Amino acid sequence: MLRRGEMRTGLTSAAAVVVLALAACGGDGDDEAEAQFIAQVNAVCADYGPKLELIPPPSLDVDEWAATGADLADLLEASVNELRLIGPPEDLDEDFGDWLGLRAEMAEAMREVQAAGGLHDEPAVAAGLGRVNEAMETADPLAVQLGFEDCSPTGIDTGEDLHAEE
Repeated sequence: MLRRGEMRTGLTSAAAVVVLALAACGGDGDDEAEAQFIAQVNAVCADYGPKLELIPPPSLDVDEWAATGADLADLLEASVNELRLIGPPEDLDEDFGDWLGLRAEMAEAMREVQAAGGLHDEPAVAAGLGRVNEAMETADPLAVQLGFEDCSPTGIDTGEDLHAEE
């Protein structure tokens, strides 16, 4: 027959085993949730990336940036709206928020390009495109770091080869 102290030790050991088993299961669930989240983000990017890539930069006329900027901004905004519906796991929340913010910044800058193109304002078009390029230069490596392979490169052609030096 077990004494009271031996029974407590046995129960404590059993409880520790249960806690470790539950923790191990939780880790697998976290990994699975993260993988599912990454797959959902990549699916959105796989949908919008090719559409963004199909829109070439205007050849010569700055006025053409009004229509091109509108098309690119529409696609970027739609992708951001879809991505906002995907809840990131807690450990990716901050980095995902940063990346999504950069994507939203690209959409905002494209709206500026659209407006500037409509006003025939070449310096403002160039400034807006510069903002898009800067955001992509930060967003693309962050996307890769987060496992969003279908999200990098972003797919926007501003007429400059961003990755020529890489």
